[in-house]
Amino acid sequence: MRKIAIACLLVGPILSEEGPDFSTEILPILSNKCFACHGPDAKKDEVRLDSYEGATEDLGGYSAIDSEKPENGELLMRIHDEKDPMPPEDAEKQLTKAERALLSRWVKSGGKYAEHWAFVKPGIVEGGSIDRLVEAKLNGKGFAPEADRHTLARRVAMVLTGLPPEKGQLEAYVGSGDFEELVDQLLGSERFGEHQARYWLDAVRYGDTHGLHLDNKRGIYPYRDWVVKAFNENLPFDDFITWQLAGDLLENPTVAQRVATGYVRMNVSTAEGGAIPAEFQAKNSFDRTENFGTIFLGMTLNCARCHTHKYDPIVHEEYYQLMAFFNSTSESPMDGNKYEYKPVMKAPANAAAWKQWDAYVKKREALKARGEGDFAEVAKKLDEEKANLEKAFTTTLVAEELKKKRETKVLRRGEYNEPMGEPVSRGVFEVLNPFPKDAPKNRLGLAQWTTSRENPLVARVLVNRFWQSVFGAGLVRSPEDFGLQGRQPTHPKLLDWLAVDFQESGWDYKGLMKMMVMSKTFRQDSVRRADLQDLENLLLGRGPSYRLDAEVIRDLGLWAGGLLDPTMGGEGVKPFQPGGMWAALSHPGSNTKKYVADKDQRVFRRSLYVYWKRTSPHPMMTLFDAPSREVSCVRRTSGNTPLQSLALFNEPQRVAMAQGVASRLLSEKKNDAERVNQLFQWIACRDASEHERMVCLELLKQAKDAKHDEKSAWSQLAGTVLASDTTILLY
Repeated sequence: MRKIAIACLLVGPILSEEGPDFSTEILPILSNKCFACHGPDAKKDEVRLDSYEGATEDLGGYSAIDSEKPENGELLMRIHDEKDPMPPEDAEKQLTKAERALLSRWVKSGGKYAEHWAFVKPGIVEGGSIDRLVEAKLNGKGFAPEADRHTLARRVAMVLTGLPPEKGQLEAYVGSGDFEELVDQLLGSERFGEHQARYWLDAVRYGDTHGLHLDNKRGIYPYRDWVVKAFNENLPFDDFITWQLAGDLLENPTVAQRVATGYVRMNVSTAEGGAIPAEFQAKNSFDRTENFGTIFLGMTLNCARCHTHKYDPIVHEEYYQLMAFFNSTSESPMDGNKYEYKPVMKAPANAAAWKQWDAYVKKREALKARGEGDFAEVAKKLDEEKANLEKAFTTTLVAEELKKKRETKVLRRGEYNEPMGEPVSRGVFEVLNPFPKDAPKNRLGLAQWTTSRENPLVARVLVNRFWQSVFGAGLVRSPEDFGLQGRQPTHPKLLDWLAVDFQESGWDYKGLMKMMVMSKTFRQDSVRRADLQDLENLLLGRGPSYRLDAEVIRDLGLWAGGLLDPTMGGEGVKPFQPGGMWAALSHPGSNTKKYVADKDQRVFRRSLYVYWKRTSPHPMMTLFDAPSREVSCVRRTSGNTPLQSLALFNEPQRVAMAQGVASRLLSEKKNDAERVNQLFQWIACRDASEHERMVCLELLKQAKDAKHDEKSAWSQLAGTVLASDTTILLY
């Protein structure tokens, strides 16, 4: 099949003085305002603007760009034609004056074309560092002052672990000023992996239920626990990717490597009566292909399911070539509404079980290395240990490849029952790096292609999302779309430098996170600056400030109230939620139609472990913008509604948090002034300001005057502070 012209976007001849940068200034305009009509879908003999060849093609005495006399080109005349303009007067998207001027300069300078920046391998940035590359764009204004130690301790702890620093950590840092020591302690905490895993689970659409029709339970939570484990152990990120895409295809795969392939099984599924297996075979493969495109390539592949992409250089056939990698796994297209939706395996049931298993594996490997002495006796004991450990294992979904690969054909308009032509071979997009010559044409080979140093997208896409988790917004503010319709990077050199450095470091995730939080850029005061007009902080001239995510708001309240259960891993927990929510949204035959809240300390586990029913996630999660995880989410919204405040004051678990805080304050401090200070120490890592102290004591007096007992009065005050910006914002 002939590749579309946009896939080439080669540099045209230079006819004049240097003009605007095509990739960053011109291509976004053409893509947003012109390609809908003058791109891949343009009819024969119509103007094409998606390549130099198309723009300069003779269409019967005229062309969009006249390579010999640029001022005579149709493009230049029509964008300034008041009687018959382009875009037409009734077009939804119109060119601004600035955009017309840019296009005019571009055409007059020769109308040069070049590849979109994201499809070009990131280059070496000499003398690069986060602070040097950020400061270079601050127009001589320099960085904001560094935040005070109390604020900085809270900020870095919330970013890395999702919880405030422990008392000893805070006091040690405030006393010594050794920020690096604090950072190292936080990176070494098991809470680090729990918090970082949350972003990945959003991206891969993790859920404890099938997601469609009955939305029954399914066994998959060992995958979630493995993700936490991988972040805590700082598994090199190229391995993290490879194990998930193809752990089952590695030689003699370990339990962890096979559990990691739960990623491939994460798509929603069904067994609805009347559903057609062939249709859902296609839908399951669509889901996996498009999720791969989102989380690794930062590209919107959905369009190419039905036709050649209107904006990005993805041909219809190429979509199906990529899909072919995911179309030969062995599970049935219908899930049977089963918990054990085969293929499955047995795996450690929680974090403690994983530690026991890892200890066993180390002893076994040590025995193999020694290979002498009382080998037989020790081996027998290890076999008994293994058998005992495996008795406590639980079920988890994994990927397995068919012995004979399934045929994949291009589907007309993405319809499962309208295949076209011959089966396609497995392959990747021509606009990106070639498939490795010595790599197998299966998911393992796809993993090698994905993690190749030649891939222009993957490292950029990943470090952009990691930056987003630290600073609240990515360097590319459309993390799901690095294509022509996406946002331009605010700091392109910084993005490239981070991507290359991440690869050269051995894909060291903890090292990258440490570098980000140790930077001056991160440590700045977050107060808006009078000398730098930058409402969205695009220039990064102040520190990060944003509302915390749903899980962090809940965990912080539990931690402050002394209620947080530190137990890691295991089956999802069910804290309180209003009655009838699952029943109202469930099929009568579903085994998740009835929500039964846990009664013990499990209800106070971290929010990462809250049971995730995809058709009805926990309402406090949804209220604070957590996704349903029916589809991938790499960027959450951050709403601000009256209903959020209502829930923060009245939801039963929020009341329990406030009561827990009150009980701690009354037992640990002797007078009201000390208690107010302690309250702010817990949630803000500092004493209350004089104004805050005055307001809190007045609220406390009002509660007592209303005949509330001591604990009730303090519970009301604690609930108010827990619902305030001081608690729910990062600053």
